[in-house]
Amino acid sequence: MLSPTFTPNFGAGQLWSKDDNGISSIPADLQEPLAPATHYLYEWVDYWLQYPDADRLRINETWIKPVYDSLFSLRFENRLGLASLQPFAGSRPLCPPLQVEIISPKLPTPATHLTFLQALLDDLYRRAARLPFTFQTSTSRGVTHSLAPATPLFILHFLLAYAPSLQAALTIIQAAPHRELYDEPILARLAEATQADADTLMSILHAPEDWVPAPSFPLAKRLGGHAPAHVGQRAVTETYDTPENRFVLAFTHELLLTITQLTRQSWWHQVSPERQQQIDGVRQFLQQTIAHPIFAEVGPLQRLPTTSQVLLRRDGYRDLLNLWQMFQQARRPLFATLQQAIDVRDIALLYEIWTFFALVEAIAEMLQETPVIDLRTSDARGLERQTAARFGTGAQLIYNQSSRAYSTTFRPDFTWIINGRAEVVLDAKFRLNRQSLEAARFDDREDEDSPQAAANRADLYKMHTYRDALGVRAAVSLYPGQVSIFYDTQNGRLVSYTLRDLLLSHLSGIGALAMTPAER
Repeated sequence: MLSPTFTPNFGAGQLWSKDDNGISSIPADLQEPLAPATHYLYEWVDYWLQYPDADRLRINETWIKPVYDSLFSLRFENRLGLASLQPFAGSRPLCPPLQVEIISPKLPTPATHLTFLQALLDDLYRRAARLPFTFQTSTSRGVTHSLAPATPLFILHFLLAYAPSLQAALTIIQAAPHRELYDEPILARLAEATQADADTLMSILHAPEDWVPAPSFPLAKRLGGHAPAHVGQRAVTETYDTPENRFVLAFTHELLLTITQLTRQSWWHQVSPERQQQIDGVRQFLQQTIAHPIFAEVGPLQRLPTTSQVLLRRDGYRDLLNLWQMFQQARRPLFATLQQAIDVRDIALLYEIWTFFALVEAIAEMLQETPVIDLRTSDARGLERQTAARFGTGAQLIYNQSSRAYSTTFRPDFTWIINGRAEVVLDAKFRLNRQSLEAARFDDREDEDSPQAAANRADLYKMHTYRDALGVRAAVSLYPGQVSIFYDTQNGRLVSYTLRDLLLSHLSGIGALAMTPAER
């Protein structure tokens, strides 16, 4: 029988574990950085939650049913970071959510959990802020304004990549701005009138109060010796307050606001001085654009003029519309999901994203080639399928490439391709640990039967499956640790090998490679 070892402030409910240290309060000195979590739980540990009348439990966006009479069984597998637990009776919440932090047994205290998270984020920001990017977009059809805010890392790379195009487009617009002519009704003195038609005559006849004596004026005889002091005319006037210029001004304001948000980020000081200077140059140019006289009379944007031939065809305007479409389409690639992962402290996903950047930089140094990263947009994941880092003309690292085997489709995290041929596949496995590597012989030996140990073995066995099914030279798990192990088909077990050995030599087999964020 399980006995409760801890009951947090959870209304009438109880949350417990058979593990004496399975549930604890967040230490006082860590409550602010780990807020809103008040307690922490462990991954791979069995927990029980009971709440009277509860018939379902929401864990973040997932719903689970009770195993018996308002009793719920919980075990967090491959899920780290912030989690919200809230029991419901039908659609009615029974109490406020309990916010907990899920930590890994390999980082067994909130302090080590937070230290690793901060090192991971610091290194991730450093790498992401200094790599070049291009943005891949499938089509501009149907693009509308995104309600999701642009993430700071995306802003950085968008502006660095497209600052010259942005400045060129706005310069052309300022040199030859679109304007419209419109008729404005005015009252002109009779001597200055240049237009006369039936409407003019009718307006004169209907405004006798504006007549003045004019005995010498020939036409005044018809009006009893009077003539109109003023005559209604239509003056043709130019204006810059057009829907197209409103679009230009609105997009310029939006970019300027995002730059302000960018420079307030905690990692801004990690961006190189050269790049900071580039961004500041864009900021100054945008400010000068807003202050240009043509925008003095331009009002706020009411609707996007998507069918305007000026926007679609005219130089400057057409280019700016293309940039706006890329800005809208590419707001949610890697960077948006990265921000979401940061918000909930999803270490496993953050480690996967960090691994991508770490691999790209390491390969660039090995090959002495500047990488170009093509980011594909995705609302669901951070790195979309087919996101690629290209090195010169022959080498590329592709994320989540689908590869069809004879019976199923495999999608390893990363595929290393040389001259069109897949050579090595790699999977980021945060949960893998040294003990699993030391114990694993990739045979039938299973010294530990815990769920975590079984999952670790499955991660390693999966490398066998990848290699055999995909026909690659090597398949390797990447994990945060210090021990690297490789089982070579020719030389047996290797405990000393590097990423260079794996990618650029002829190693053939499976294994695990340690990759850990640098602590600063």
